[in-house]
Amino acid sequence: MAQSDPGMGADDPATIAVERMRIMNTPPTGLLMSESDVHEQLSGNRFPAPTGRFPVVDQPYHQVPLFDTDPAQPISDIIAELRKKLTDPVSFEWQPMAAWTYQHATKVKPGAPHAKSLLWEAVSATLTLWENSGDYGQVSFLLQNNVGVGTPLKPYLGPQVGNPGGINNILVAPGAVVSLYWQQSFFDDTVRWRIGKISDASFFDRNVVAYNPIKGFMALDFNQSLTNPFPARGVGTTLSVDLSDNTTLRAGTLNSASTGLTSGFDGLALSHLFTICELDMRIFPEINGRPREGHLRFMGWYNAIKNPFGEGNIGGPGATFNMDQSVADHVAVFARIGWGSQDVTVSNFAASCGVAITAPFGLASSQTGIAIEYAHITPAGRARAGFFESTPGMLSATPSGVQGLGSTAFAGDPLPGGEQLMLEWYWRVRMTESTNTGPVIQVVRDPGVGIDTSVIWGWRTTITF
Repeated sequence: MAQSDPGMGADDPATIAVERMRIMNTPPTGLLMSESDVHEQLSGNRFPAPTGRFPVVDQPYHQVPLFDTDPAQPISDIIAELRKKLTDPVSFEWQPMAAWTYQHATKVKPGAPHAKSLLWEAVSATLTLWENSGDYGQVSFLLQNNVGVGTPLKPYLGPQVGNPGGINNILVAPGAVVSLYWQQSFFDDTVRWRIGKISDASFFDRNVVAYNPIKGFMALDFNQSLTNPFPARGVGTTLSVDLSDNTTLRAGTLNSASTGLTSGFDGLALSHLFTICELDMRIFPEINGRPREGHLRFMGWYNAIKNPFGEGNIGGPGATFNMDQSVADHVAVFARIGWGSQDVTVSNFAASCGVAITAPFGLASSQTGIAIEYAHITPAGRARAGFFESTPGMLSATPSGVQGLGSTAFAGDPLPGGEQLMLEWYWRVRMTESTNTGPVIQVVRDPGVGIDTSVIWGWRTTITF
């Protein structure tokens, strides 16, 4: 089968770029392709060979399963058979996945629960209508849901320790959450366009080290900058253009007023848009005598939203820098720094950095990482976490989305903004071909809301078919 989607240009590792170039020289595929097109044999390489296009192409290290026997193998076999007989012939790709997380915080705001045991389930799918010479026409779909397992789903633990984002970024808003959009690429996959009900966090502020809460750092603070006020899933569009093999320019706009639980059109207006532009650069600095791959990302955004504290609309800008860099065969580092207008984001300044190590101490089944963040939380961030002057710990309205404020409405005066520190360490073991598990320990310190130091002891288990 061909690659699953058009990808992210220079934001992808060079190994993926090489694979895309290889795919360009394979026969066409897709539901709407004619029989003659599908079986057309391409004569020679129609596109430049990837050899020599990049100074180095490091193959990703694949963790070795700790156990050869996989108890979930019968389920995997059934799913594989369904794909082979029913969905592969019509160019429909799908992948179910789930994650169970347990977290216990040593200190929370008064009256809040200390522990959370939650299950997240999701199915991602792509229907390819055509793929020819690297150009795609596809429908992309993602369905997610989470439920409590032995504990109530709400309230989420992040706000209970003063964090306005989410210390468990695997979770989505209560209820089933859907992303559904059209994606198409043009000019030999150098221009990519998406439109529909989307999440900007899927396309902007990505990072090789700190982005995926299923495999890496679990807190939202380390999956994106806390200053980026990405809205809940709403109707929007993104466009990216490859300026060269190693440079991509990306821009997008999204309804900032959607709750994420509707069609995505709720509240849509010119005065309710989150707009962002990002420049991605793939770099190969020489480290310890050999080129190592890294990525630089520069973002600027403007958030126009309903005033969450009163009448009318407000707006303001922000900027973010994001980088990741391989520094050794199995070691990579990351850093982010962001600034945002105080009225339209939960944090007006945040900086984070960390390191991830695959196969630490020669343990081929393991990966570990540690990261730290400093953030200045705004009054809107205090309100987002439920900290008010008049009624401490009470939130006037339950917001949805990630850090987006466009669909929220607060009553009362929030506590003043202040500093927050966060630390996360994780260790992930690939137990079997389909299952990963391991501890996730986080520390949050925010004296401004009475959280001197809260240690969140956690465990994460994920399964993918």
